[in-house]
Amino acid sequence: MPYLDRKTWGAAPPVKTVPVSKHLKGVCLHFMGFPVRTEDPIRLVKSIQRNHMAEPKNWWDIAYNELIAQDGTVLEGRGLLHRSGAQGSTRNNRSYIALGLLLGDGDEPTDEMIQAVRERISVVRFFQPQATAIVGHSDLKPTTCPGIHVRALIRTGAFEPDPSVTPPPAPPKPTPATPLPSLADQVGDIAARVTALEQLIS
Repeated sequence: MPYLDRKTWGAAPPVKTVPVSKHLKGVCLHFMGFPVRTEDPIRLVKSIQRNHMAEPKNWWDIAYNELIAQDGTVLEGRGLLHRSGAQGSTRNNRSYIALGLLLGDGDEPTDEMIQAVRERISVVRFFQPQATAIVGHSDLKPTTCPGIHVRALIRTGAFEPDPSVTPPPAPPKPTPATPLPSLADQVGDIAARVTALEQLIS
């Protein structure tokens, strides 16, 4: 699954960022709300960022945490460490990671896109295991987003990560250092050695 960070796709710097909540509820899926007629995800995401940051929106950055193309390519938006701006309210932006699917209204996600969404949800859950909800934008506010096909897939559980895939291992816990002997033990050991040496000399 190709992953393009902000530098790779040429993102403009954000005006401001806010750290992601440590108490996420889950992931919210979005579509673009306009016909997607390009197979070049970089060109499309640059255009989306310009639209989000320009008048009249004047948003701090592209609204989504990550964006996913039909071929499974993932492009870093605000990133998973920053609060999204896509859910329509501070409460919802605080509670959900926003994944923007590069789809137009009526477009069906490919298998590659679905698999990429599953993998990104796995990453979110690895760092925040309580973030188990998978919702569409329309579950949070009255809107047609993320479209009939994505909503249907959410209902059938198609975006649930494969439980047979082992998540990356947690970093090993540091091994505690061997405790130093107490001062009394050290003095006793020295005294025993002195006694043994005196016996050898006498």
